Amino acid sequence: MTDYLEYTVPAGLIELFTAQARQKIEVEKWGRDGRNTEVKVANFVHCWVTEEAFKQILISRGIWFRYRGLYFGDAQGAGADFTVRIDGVEVSVGLRSVAPESLERWRSVAYPDDRFRDEQDKIAQHHIVCNHTNGWTRLFGAISKEDLLMELERSQRKFSKNNQEYFRVIPMERFRFENLILLLEKMERG
Repeated sequence: MTDYLEYTVPAGLIELFTAQARQKIEVEKWGRDGRNTEVKVANFVHCWVTEEAFKQILISRGIWFRYRGLYFGDAQGAGADFTVRIDGVEVSVGLRSVAPESLERWRSVAYPDDRFRDEQDKIAQHHIVCNHTNGWTRLFGAISKEDLLMELERSQRKFSKNNQEYFRVIPMERFRFENLILLLEKMERG
């Protein structure tokens, strides 16, 4: 994949995110059911780094947005990763941060099966797929909620040993770079 937007998050901020993720794991008692807490720490750090990168891209373009930030608490209270305005209407945008192996080897994006089955009302109206490696974040493409649901409906359900939960897997090419650029261009400046 050659088309992407890129932003570098400073190492000091990544260290802060790592400390915050460890605290979140402890406060929310993620390890009590036998889950691998180091995997969860890495997952939170990847998410927060990509969210920081996207936030900085929005700021650099002068786009109005609201941002959930480093959320602590249950999933119900988390809210959308980002809210932007398109044609005067507030629209939710979620980020899907993929691991390097998913990006390079499998060329796929995992999405939580329980969110698809039980909480479709909480799925963001647009999703952007991205990757973080050593501070470098790349945003590869976007998909609308409607198209995401269609892809999830026909996707394969797989169990992740690392995360101890089920995911549905979508081919990476369904998240199109031109959709990302178009989405950014539609967002209102603030």
